[in-house]
Amino acid sequence: MAQVLAVPGDVRHGFSYVGQFNHHDFERITGIAASIKGNILLCDYDKKNLILVDPLGIFLKKLLVDSEPYDVAITSQNIGYITQPNSRTVLQIDPDKMIVLFKITCDELNTTVSCVSALPNTGRDCSTDTVSCFFGVNHGGCVYAGAANYEQVSSYINIKSKDGYKIGSRVLKFHAVNANSLLSCIGGQNNITYTCTYTSRYAYVSKLTKNEIYNIVTLDSPTDICSDDNGHIYVSGQGSNNIHRLAEGKKYLDFTKQEETDYKVLDIPLDAKHGIKEPVALCFNQDYSKLYIVNEWGKSVLVFDVI
Repeated sequence: MAQVLAVPGDVRHGFSYVGQFNHHDFERITGIAASIKGNILLCDYDKKNLILVDPLGIFLKKLLVDSEPYDVAITSQNIGYITQPNSRTVLQIDPDKMIVLFKITCDELNTTVSCVSALPNTGRDCSTDTVSCFFGVNHGGCVYAGAANYEQVSSYINIKSKDGYKIGSRVLKFHAVNANSLLSCIGGQNNITYTCTYTSRYAYVSKLTKNEIYNIVTLDSPTDICSDDNGHIYVSGQGSNNIHRLAEGKKYLDFTKQEETDYKVLDIPLDAKHGIKEPVALCFNQDYSKLYIVNEWGKSVLVFDVI
């Protein structure tokens, strides 16, 4: 398999193929995340279980759950969150021990939690009020994304969800870039959505939420988003069989008289010739030394060294 080298003179990673694993009889993996220890946690949606493997894919542990697990995030404090949209629940777990610590249920009708994203670099040891994760609450078909600390998860999901960012409908996955901005994959679309809050110029409202759509002609059916230690964004294209790399830039808008964030495609570092086929999820490990891509519509996982 081909090796993708970093571009000379440019601060961007290259990737070297290590291997793949699919020997755990995967049915359909929909979510992937890495623990502090470097282990990889997978959501097998159809089989209703969580699978823990070591950095090279060697099986460690399986945990059966009571509903279909869809998305997973592991915080900088090594706490995992698993969304189970069909049962309107979220599991809080210790990912390396594979023990459920807490189960949160959405009490409000027509409401569930569909996706979750950990905020990057929030510190290994932190107080209980540290905000470390964003939850995507689907209320009546519209997804609101908001951050919560460890003691506010239940109240956010059940009471405060509408105080979060309003992303819109048909959200598949989102990625928390920082505490003020998100990037989302929208079902049925070939683009991604950037959502952020910014300070209002008007006295009667303190903050406003803005959504901007980025159309990428070489991207078909985006399914997941992650970022590396250079701040570059990676988007998996299930229909285009590739991984796009985006960089954050700035553009000046005349009507606001200020600079605003503008994402541009840097390159396509991985595609079909590197084994990418119908990717559905991806993540880096915690030290950004490996990239994992859930491939073949959730049937296997590719492993790349980051160089």
